[in-house]
Amino acid sequence: MTTVRHSYVEETRTVVETADLVRRGELAAREAVAEALDRIGRLDPELGAFVHVDPDGALARAHEIDELVANGGDPGPLAGVPLGVKELHAVEGWPFAMGSVLHSGRTADHTSTLVERAVAAGGVPVGSTASPEFGRASFTASALHGVTRNPWNPALTPGGSSGGSAAAVAAGMVPMATGTDGAGSLRIPASYCGLVGFKGTYGRVPRGPRHWGTAENDHYGVLTRTVRDTARFLDCVCGADEYDRSSLPAPGEPFETRLASVGLRGLRVAWTPDLGNAPCDPEVAGVVGAVATRFVAAVGARRVEPALNIEDAAGVAFRTLSVPDVHAELRGVSSERLDDVHPTVRRYGEAAKALGAGALVDGHRARARLVAELARAFERFDLLLTPATQVPAFPAEGPMPTEIAGQRVDHWGALAVTFPFNLSGHPAVSVPAGTAGGAPVGLQIVGRRHEDLLVLAAAAVEAMSSTSG
Repeated sequence: MTTVRHSYVEETRTVVETADLVRRGELAAREAVAEALDRIGRLDPELGAFVHVDPDGALARAHEIDELVANGGDPGPLAGVPLGVKELHAVEGWPFAMGSVLHSGRTADHTSTLVERAVAAGGVPVGSTASPEFGRASFTASALHGVTRNPWNPALTPGGSSGGSAAAVAAGMVPMATGTDGAGSLRIPASYCGLVGFKGTYGRVPRGPRHWGTAENDHYGVLTRTVRDTARFLDCVCGADEYDRSSLPAPGEPFETRLASVGLRGLRVAWTPDLGNAPCDPEVAGVVGAVATRFVAAVGARRVEPALNIEDAAGVAFRTLSVPDVHAELRGVSSERLDDVHPTVRRYGEAAKALGAGALVDGHRARARLVAELARAFERFDLLLTPATQVPAFPAEGPMPTEIAGQRVDHWGALAVTFPFNLSGHPAVSVPAGTAGGAPVGLQIVGRRHEDLLVLAAAAVEAMSSTSG
C-alpha cells in the first residue's frame, strides 16, 4: 500500500450551499471567488490542477452577480459558484492548447455550450484545468504543463483525462469543474479523488458549438463533491443544442428536485468486478464489492447475477473508432513536430495511416454487438455495479498500469470497466467507495440509456451512506 505523504484535501462550501447563499444575499460572489483564488494560489503550485487562471475576469463576473442580487435580481441556480473548466473546453479569449505542444499559444475564439450555459446560470469561470495531451491518458501529465497530482496523496495521479478538474475540486479550489469522458475520463478521476463523476446518456450534455469528433464516444459533464451538486449543474446545462446533432432535449422536470422521489426498493441489481473479462485488483474488488453489497441491502434491492462477458472485440472497436479523432489533430503536422507529442498520441497517428474501411466496418459491428449484449443484460437487471477502475491510483508521472492482478494488460487495461459504456452510450456514475492503495476508489453505477435520473438517485443514496461511514 502506498504511504500518504500529505493530504491537500479541503472541505469547502458545496455548489448548492454557495449558490443558495449568494442568491439570498448572505454571501457575496466576490467573496466566494476570492476564496477560490486564494486556495488556488496556496495549493496549486504543489498540485498542478490549473494551467490558466483568470482572476480579473472572475472577479469582474462576480461583481456583476453581486450588483444583480443587490438590485433584487436572481443570477441563477449556480449564482457565484467558482467553476474550473477543463482545458479541452473552449472559453473565448483563454488559452486553448488541449494539453498539446502542437497548440501552445493558441487562444480560443469561441466558448463551449456547457460553459456558456453554466455562466448564464450564474457560474463564474476562474481558470482552465489540466488534461493530458488531447485527453488521451488516464493520468494527467503533459510535456506542455507538467504533472498534476492527487490532493489525497501528491505522489499519486488524480486520474485522467479530467485530472486537473478532479484535483481542483478535491482540494477545495473550486466546488465544480467541467470534464469530458471518452473512455472513463470523468469516472476514473472521480474515483481516485473521492468525488462524484457522472457520464450521462450519450447526448445528455451538449458538446457544441465546434465538436468535430467522429467516434461518438465522448460525453461532457462535471466533477463535484455531491450528487445534488451534479444534478444542479446538469439542470443548468442539459438540453438540445442546434450545434450538436446528438444532443438530447432537457428532462421534463429538474434532476435535483426529483432525486429523493425515485423508488429504489425492489430493483434488480447486479455486481461484477470485471464485466466478465477484465482483471481487477483484489483490494479494489474487495473494497468496492463490500459497498455494492451494502447498497443492495440499504435500498431493499434484489441482487441478481450479471451473466455478462464483454467480448474482446469491444476493446478493438473502441481503439479503431477512436483513431480518426486523434488523426484529425495530427493531420498536416510535420514529422519533426510529431516527435514532440506523447508516444500514445503518436501511436494513434501511426494507426490512422493503416486504417481501412474494413476495420471501420468491423468496429461499428462490434459496437452494435455490444449494444445488443447490454440491451439483453438490462432485461435481467435494472442497475449494474462495478468498480469505477480496476486498479488503485498509480504514480502521478505514469505510466499507465501494465499489469493488473498478475495479468499483463495494454494501455486500455485500466479502462476495461468504463469504456464499454462510452461505446454504448449508457449513463454511468462513480461515487466514493472507500480507499485502496492509499487513495480513494469509486463504485460505478450504470443504468439503461435515458435512465439518468435512476442512476443519479442510486448514486445519491450510496454517496450519503459513504459519507456516514
